Amino acid sequence: MENIFAAVLFALLTAAGTLGVSSIGMFLFHRNPDDRDAEQRERFEYGFFGLAGIVVMLVMWYAL
Repeated sequence: MENIFAAVLFALLTAAGTLGVSSIGMFLFHRNPDDRDAEQRERFEYGFFGLAGIVVMLVMWYAL
């Protein structure tokens, strides 16, 4: 029970890393040929969440 704080940080690190990497993958491979405006909005969101997830992962890694 003494390392519960490290375990929570590690859980946040893996969750943020998974979210970041999967969002970056969706940013790279997402295509919507019907509506270019919607595609650009969705790609921007995927890129933002991917970058935010990677940043949170790196902060949690530093906190460990």
